[in-house]
Amino acid sequence: MRREKRCPPSGSVKVRCWQATSTFISGALLGLIFLWGLVAPLKRAGASTETGLEYPHVAVNLSLDLREKALSGRVRILLPQGKVVWVHTGGLVLGRVLLGGRAIRPEIERDRFRVLTVGRAETLEIYFRAPFSLLKGTFQGKNGVLLPPWFPYPEGLAFYDIRLSLPRALRAVTAAEKIESRVRKGRRFYRFVLEHPVTVAPLLFGRYEYYYRKWGRGVVSLYLLSPDPDLAHTYLDRALEVLSRYQELLGPYPYGRLSIAEVPEEVGEAYPTMILLGSRVLRLPFIPRISLPHEILHQWFGCGVFPARANWSEGLVTYLADWREEEREGRGLEYRKDLQLSHESWCRGRDPFPLAEFQERRDRCTQALGYGKGAYVFYMLEQKMGKKAFHGALQELAQTRVFQEVSWRDLAALFSRWAGKDLSGFFEEWVFRKGKPRLGITRNFLLEKKNGYHLGLTLYQEPPFYHLRVPLVVRGKDWQRTFYVELSGPQKVFDLTLEHRPEEVLVDPEYRLWRKLADYEIPPLLGFLWSYPGRVYLYREDWPLYQPFVHFLRRLGYVVSPRKDTRVPLDAENIVLLGLKPAGLAFVLPKKTPTQGLYLRALKNPARPGRILVWVKASNREEVRTLVSKLKHYWRSDSLFLRDRRVVEHHLSRAQQGLHLYLRSEVSGLPVKDLLPFEDILRRVALYRVILVGEEHDRYEHHLTQLRLLRALVKSGHRVALGLEMFEWPFQQALDDFVAGRIDEKALLERTEYFKRWRFDWKLYRPILLYARKKGLPVVALNAPSELVKKVSREGLSHLSPEEKAELPQMDLHQEAYRAFLWKIYKKHRERMRDFPDFENFYQVQILWDETMAERAWKWLKAHPDYQMVILCGKGHVAFGYGIPSRLRRRGISSVTSIVLASQDQLRPGYADFILYPESVPAPFTARLGVWLKETPKGLKVVQVKKGSAADKAGIRSGDYLLAADGKRLSSVADLRLLLTFKRKGDSLLLTLKRGSRRLKLKVTF
Repeated sequence: MRREKRCPPSGSVKVRCWQATSTFISGALLGLIFLWGLVAPLKRAGASTETGLEYPHVAVNLSLDLREKALSGRVRILLPQGKVVWVHTGGLVLGRVLLGGRAIRPEIERDRFRVLTVGRAETLEIYFRAPFSLLKGTFQGKNGVLLPPWFPYPEGLAFYDIRLSLPRALRAVTAAEKIESRVRKGRRFYRFVLEHPVTVAPLLFGRYEYYYRKWGRGVVSLYLLSPDPDLAHTYLDRALEVLSRYQELLGPYPYGRLSIAEVPEEVGEAYPTMILLGSRVLRLPFIPRISLPHEILHQWFGCGVFPARANWSEGLVTYLADWREEEREGRGLEYRKDLQLSHESWCRGRDPFPLAEFQERRDRCTQALGYGKGAYVFYMLEQKMGKKAFHGALQELAQTRVFQEVSWRDLAALFSRWAGKDLSGFFEEWVFRKGKPRLGITRNFLLEKKNGYHLGLTLYQEPPFYHLRVPLVVRGKDWQRTFYVELSGPQKVFDLTLEHRPEEVLVDPEYRLWRKLADYEIPPLLGFLWSYPGRVYLYREDWPLYQPFVHFLRRLGYVVSPRKDTRVPLDAENIVLLGLKPAGLAFVLPKKTPTQGLYLRALKNPARPGRILVWVKASNREEVRTLVSKLKHYWRSDSLFLRDRRVVEHHLSRAQQGLHLYLRSEVSGLPVKDLLPFEDILRRVALYRVILVGEEHDRYEHHLTQLRLLRALVKSGHRVALGLEMFEWPFQQALDDFVAGRIDEKALLERTEYFKRWRFDWKLYRPILLYARKKGLPVVALNAPSELVKKVSREGLSHLSPEEKAELPQMDLHQEAYRAFLWKIYKKHRERMRDFPDFENFYQVQILWDETMAERAWKWLKAHPDYQMVILCGKGHVAFGYGIPSRLRRRGISSVTSIVLASQDQLRPGYADFILYPESVPAPFTARLGVWLKETPKGLKVVQVKKGSAADKAGIRSGDYLLAADGKRLSSVADLRLLLTFKRKGDSLLLTLKRGSRRLKLKVTF
């Protein structure tokens, strides 16, 4: 990749090829220009011939005057013979207008006028000017974006040849396949040529950093308003990867160039040869991953093949880009469910109009229809006709209909031909009428036969009826089978023969059909606040605190009811409680909330399906304002916690998957009187050789419970050893020296490299280690070296050297139940697992941890047969006995019991032998600077300072380099954490730092 010196730019705005906008928004200026050199020749649809024109040819001469903030110019339009052409004028001031060289006075209606040529093709010539203030778009300093009409242009498709002059220091970007540029007398002159009929695009101008990379005979260019080589690498690499992928799928790229421009508005849109992205989202990780492929694909569909009369391109592009990308990353089911929930939330589960009338996204509901339902139509179409035929039809569409307009009816004919059957009925049901099917299922009988079971079912739908192939999953104990049922009328009665007893039936649990969801499939989404306005209740004295949210809800149509008491009627509508906790609803609302910040919780309103009850508790008005500004982005959540004007925590709602029919309902529980006190649990576990205690690492009450267990065993006269996950086995000698009193606490942390290898607060574990030292208890380091773990996480076990493999314990990688359990965890938290891009490596690392800890414990206990061991580790290594317990038993230790210390864990059979729920205890004080640091050769760079933190109060700024603390040189973050660990409340830390060329000393008080 190359980077030029700072050079003139391109601008910004909302635009579209054909109303072609992606599923995200936001904006400033990235201009990425792609010169596609390896493109097969394409037929130029509508090019001029000797016999006449099919499309207008437009020649533009334009001059930008930035001092006057105005443009002026001339347009010559060669009009096709015998056609009515509408010309858009917008806010432009027209001068002379000539048709065939003769002056005319056009009748302008709603910013456009029409021209009819009779007998032969004629030239329409228009002189115009306009200040920027009269034009659509934006203008900021030297940078600008002008939206159509920035010159008079014909409606529909046309060929364009644009000549533009502007100050030399600036660059311009617009749709073009060929670009010529020269500089003369302090001005830059451009020529932009489009060799295929397209819709008009915006004009962007400004100053840029310019990056490019050659690719074959073409070039990928990137324009940024400020230098950012890493971002350039990301976008250039991703653009080339995506273009190659779609060219393989669809055939040659339609144009000779692609420009991706960063714009200052919240925009994500595509035009022929160019894409606009908003700068505010440019650095979000999902933009190059999801949104950039979406917009690039629009060059084929939307900007290459043009939708006629209705916009089918958004649905097709959403399916081929966003949907398939989510499937590649293992989130297909979640993505499909979210598309359906979006429609249920924003459209109340009802189409505002048929898909065949969708033009563009105007709000969240039209987006859920045009993008969500549209994507589902193409997904279901592929299921109906088969992948091979579907892709064949796509290739024909992309290659033979390029630069032509195609309607839904045209698509129906094309896909029918490739499917070898008439698909017009499919398109009539899903495209040309509103609605979606509502399904249900009932049991007719369940009979036990000699060789199995006979299950009779009725699958039904409400009118209007659809032709459906409904997936049906029948589950029993440790088995399941999938069936497909054809349903075209009101109901289908059928029976199944099964080998084993079925326990439940699920209809469409993976959301393969676009359908009406059952209430129990829909969680309490915050998005329902917009769909069903209801009532707001609050104390009169709380009105000033919640006023921003009250005004927001009033604009949505809510009725506000100030109260003097806590009596609130539970009506069959949305209910919003602001700071008010009715006595009759206290049982469903949080008992305790943080004293600072804002907490929001959404629940289902039991009085009516589809309605929610929202409870908000805020400590200050600023957090309420923040809630109003951010709430729409968290429509999928059911709880939020805001502090310091940002969302600290949010919870994504989940619900049942698919329609459920329970054939045998089993409810488990236990008598409350049988709940055991801690002493009884201790008695029941005390005689096991190994007691595994699974923890949540950052919960102080969990570690206090572990200490209580340890003390009780020692007090009972047991010889107890302590096995710890948080220390790696190569550092065993340091632990031995600490327990023996040969080194102090600080030396233990230094020698074990605690803060480099274990990220959790030392103060949480400190009481346990001090007790072990006091009592002389053997402490065994169990964990694997992090160097080995990191290599396996990156490359897998197969890439270890012979020496590294020799260090491995005996490993069992064939536990399928454990693999499935870990896959659920991996899939749920995949976005946070940056160290594990591949599940197989994640799985191998988990096994490495489990086997290493089991091996270390087994060897120590084998050498010390008169000891029992308490192992403290994360609860994931204990749950269901998959991790350490099964591996200890495989090595011959059968006397193993497990305790899980839980906070919100669900009681499930087999989860552990005992589950304890310790009461929450605040963690001990630990000094914190309140900064985000990056280790660099210059020192510890301050990336961000938390507002109101000790560092903020001391005057530390972003960009500072921390060099020393209390006279000790800082070479790593671990050095700083070690010093902070031994600071008490009220203590201070003397920091030496570098700010620019100056060295400063600042005192930080905790």
